[in-house]
Amino acid sequence: MKKLISTFTVVLAIMACTSEGLAATKVVATEGRSFFNREDAIRQAQRAAVEKAVGVFVHSRTEVENFVVQKDKIMSRTQGYITRVTVLEEEKKNDEFYVKIEAEVSLDKIKDDLIALRILLDSMQRPKVMVLVEEEYIDTTPAGMRLAETELSALLAAKGFDLVDKAQVEELTRRNQAKLALTGNIAAAKSLGLDLGAQYVVIGKALVQDIGEAYPDSGLKSLQASLQLKLIQTNTGLVLGSVVKNGVSAHISPVTGASQALRISAQKAVDEYLLDTITHSFQEYLNNGAPLKLHITGVTSFQEYSVLAANIETLDRVVSCKKEGWNKAGGLVVLDLRFKGTSAELAQLLDGIQFGTKRLEVTDFAPDKVECNYF
Repeated sequence: MKKLISTFTVVLAIMACTSEGLAATKVVATEGRSFFNREDAIRQAQRAAVEKAVGVFVHSRTEVENFVVQKDKIMSRTQGYITRVTVLEEEKKNDEFYVKIEAEVSLDKIKDDLIALRILLDSMQRPKVMVLVEEEYIDTTPAGMRLAETELSALLAAKGFDLVDKAQVEELTRRNQAKLALTGNIAAAKSLGLDLGAQYVVIGKALVQDIGEAYPDSGLKSLQASLQLKLIQTNTGLVLGSVVKNGVSAHISPVTGASQALRISAQKAVDEYLLDTITHSFQEYLNNGAPLKLHITGVTSFQEYSVLAANIETLDRVVSCKKEGWNKAGGLVVLDLRFKGTSAELAQLLDGIQFGTKRLEVTDFAPDKVECNYF
């Protein structure tokens, strides 16, 4: 188990490539050993190649054990992921077969494996996504049905994401804050996401219009949908990017045609943009740590401030610690951390820990910050 923990210390690289053009394959060199035969040694090397391409980030023994169970399901598909193998070295020594190979691994096939994706989502404690889309219909009538939100939410849920409850989203649409978010106000979208515990917010606009008869005298209406979306990371308030996807459908029913056209554009948005962008964001978080604010009150001297800052930046999973400063009158220290984990995990790590003659007590935490008292 310890060997497993030390081996897999990097984030899942399932989505190492984006649809913007990074390579769809990964070439890796790995080794394999077996006391059975040469072919088994090659199989072991191939498994190691897939492990390098997939990788995993673990926080705890439980996650390691869960990964062992699910990893076997993925590794049973090893042959399907390997597109080319070249044996670089091989020898037999003391009844042990040894090979070194260069393998080309299909990242696209791994990306499409929902089991692999769910491991990634589980390792990030199944991040929640909020979808908020304004809809406009021209020359057709299904206004107010929120078809785009429904399609996007269903597709993301099918991929394994947790969604903000639809009733909560509908309640939000009555708020001025939601109206601001739908106009493209990033601060409002971030605030809404944080209020509902969403790590990512998808905002945008769907435009559906009747573009005429699909075929002369067919009675089929041709419906065109255009879906414009922005993806916001609530912890940082960063706009990770935007996308426009279109879909066309012909149907005798304008409502059904509009729904089908929106489904096509939503499918494109999820498969060709949202899925890769969100998971690439996970990879960045897990490689470099998630940005978290740490507020500590009760720091009464510069010496206490120095002790705190020096110790916190050496804690497990703290990647970096930027000091915003300290004020004696208020006794407040503010630190900008990059932490490989969630705010809840940071709170658990800090609560009760002693630095110098005093210890920390967690008083509050939110997705983007942790508050402590030093006493």
